[in-house]
Amino acid sequence: ATGFIGTGVINQTLSEYGMDDLAYTLLLQHDCPSWLYSVDQGATTIWERWDSVLPDGRISPEGMNSLNHYSYGSIEAWMYRDVCGIRPGEAGYRRAVIEPHVDARLKFAEGRLNTSAGLFKSGWEYADDGTVTYRVEVPFNAEAEFVLEGERRILPAGNYAFVHKEKSRQ
Repeated sequence: ATGFIGTGVINQTLSEYGMDDLAYTLLLQHDCPSWLYSVDQGATTIWERWDSVLPDGRISPEGMNSLNHYSYGSIEAWMYRDVCGIRPGEAGYRRAVIEPHVDARLKFAEGRLNTSAGLFKSGWEYADDGTVTYRVEVPFNAEAEFVLEGERRILPAGNYAFVHKEKSRQ
């Protein structure tokens, strides 16, 4: 249990220090406490408590059981920034940095971020042979710096697809 405050930064910190595998492992847990426990219980929103609904379907008697609460939803910031790789390159997103961190256990991800410069999209799909297809959309009058395994390329406005064989990821 990472707690209310820690849950907002732990995955971002793990990814920042090159430990994406641990960040994904934390995301993909099914036992309580975890994000997927609530999904397995039928949740379509984030709960206030890890165990707001018990395995037998009853509401936890502990109290504080909002079933639509942001508390543990802070994992989404990591999903946009690291899983899909969308982050600002300069103020106002006139330039974005797109640096997705993929993991074969998730298979695919797609994020859309509406900014003052327009809608950025970043997604990837992991094939069984280790090939990853990246898709990026950069809005009109903006650009993105696409980073893949340390290599950087500038993408002007437009739609892009890249196919890449992963070297050392999960």
